[in-house]
Amino acid sequence: MSRPIDVMIVGAQKAGTTSLLRYLGEHPECISHPQKEFSYFTDKSEYSEGLNKALKKYYAHKKHDDSTIIIAKNAGLFADLNGLIRLKKNNPNCQIVFILRNPVERTYSSYLMEKNFGTVKFEFKDLPELIKKHQNNNEDTWDFDFFIEYSLYSIHLKNIYSVFPKENVNIVLYEELKSDAIKVCNRIFQKLNIDSTFRPNVELKHNVTQKTRSNLYARVVKHFLRNNNPVKKLIKKFMPGHKVYKYGEILREVNKTEKKHSEMDQNTKVFLVNYFKPYNKELEDLIGIDLSTWNN
Repeated sequence: MSRPIDVMIVGAQKAGTTSLLRYLGEHPECISHPQKEFSYFTDKSEYSEGLNKALKKYYAHKKHDDSTIIIAKNAGLFADLNGLIRLKKNNPNCQIVFILRNPVERTYSSYLMEKNFGTVKFEFKDLPELIKKHQNNNEDTWDFDFFIEYSLYSIHLKNIYSVFPKENVNIVLYEELKSDAIKVCNRIFQKLNIDSTFRPNVELKHNVTQKTRSNLYARVVKHFLRNNNPVKKLIKKFMPGHKVYKYGEILREVNKTEKKHSEMDQNTKVFLVNYFKPYNKELEDLIGIDLSTWNN
C-alpha cells in the first residue's frame, strides 16, 4: 500500500537541503532516503511507474512501519509546479520545507558545483550577458534556469502557495540553518507532533561544494552515474538502488579537495545584487521577514 510523504524539502538548491534531510532523518520516529534527491514527483518516467516502486527504491535500506514519518527532499521541486501538484495529490497535508539562501550566494555556489562537474564552460563573470540574452530573446536555457531562475524565490513561493496552504509551508533561512540547525529541526519536529527534544548530529555538513581535483574525472563520473547509462542500468539489476547511489557518492568524494574556490567577481556580484533586489522585496512581502542583508 502506498504511503504518503509526510515532509518534503522542496529547495532551494545549494541552500543546505541535504544537510537538513540527514538531520531530520536521524529522528527515531522518521526515515529519510540516502540518495540526495527523491525524484519521483519531478521525473515523468519514475512517476508513471507508481509510488510503491519509488518507496522501495528510496526507503528499502531501513526498517520502518506505517507509523514512521517519511521525510523526502528534492532541491528543484520548488520550481516545478507540476511536481508540486503531484505531491499535493499524494498528501494534501504534507509539510513543505523551503530553505532560502541569499540568491547571489546560491547562484555562485550552484555555478561552482556545475563548474566542478565540467558541465559549464563559461566564467561566472559572463552571467550578466546570459541574463541580458534571456531578457532580449525571452528564451529559457538550462543554465539560466539553474543559476538565475532558481534564485527568483518569490515567483516559486507564489506557486507553492497556490498548491499548499501557507500553514503547511515552513520557511527556513539558510543563515538560521547554519547558526542553529537544532532549533530548525525541533521546530519541524513540533509540527509533526513527535519528540521535539531530539538532537540530531548537526556538526556534520552534507553535500558541501568543494573544489575538484580533476574536471575530466568529474565529467566521466557524471556520465557514468546518469540513469540512462547502460553500465549503471546493468549494475542496478544486481544491486539495490541505495547501494548504487552510495558507491556513486564514493566516486565523487575521492575527487574533492580542501582547496578554496576563488572569490566572486565583484562587478558580477553588484550586477546580481541589483538584479535580484525586486524579487527579494516581493519575497519579503510574502513571508514578512527582513531580507535587506541580501542587498549588500
